[in-house]
Amino acid sequence: MKFLCSRHRQMFSSLSLTEQNDLWLFWMEYAFTFCENQDTEKMIAATGSAFDLACLARADHPDCMHVELTLAAILVCRALHDRGDHTAAEYVLFSALESLQSAEPCHGSPSGCCSTDECIEVLLDTPRQADFFSEYLNWPDIPASYPTPQTAMAAH
Repeated sequence: MKFLCSRHRQMFSSLSLTEQNDLWLFWMEYAFTFCENQDTEKMIAATGSAFDLACLARADHPDCMHVELTLAAILVCRALHDRGDHTAAEYVLFSALESLQSAEPCHGSPSGCCSTDECIEVLLDTPRQADFFSEYLNWPDIPASYPTPQTAMAAH
């Protein structure tokens, strides 16, 4: 499952790493707004685009955007899973793990950023995700799950 079409992937791959990071942040800010409005479909689209962009950036800069990739993966996996799209959620998780494992491990940075190994551990350890999310993203909390509307059938 790709969230960005091939034309946009090509266009965004030509951006500088700083521009890619700014675009990632822009999409995540939109995702926050969509979460507040309980608009799951738009939140998935925005977060999925941010996820694809982080994967795209890591293809050229494997030592960058591992935290961004992890944050987007946490959010989009959770939303897809809550929506009942378990196959898509698993695909995103496996894509994130593949991207994080594709380069030499990053053992943190001078800015105090976590390592790629820590990102992998967080993706695999669901209880740690809320703390990771609040540590790296300036949101009040990881978004709550919203019930998916169910259709009801009445029998007479």
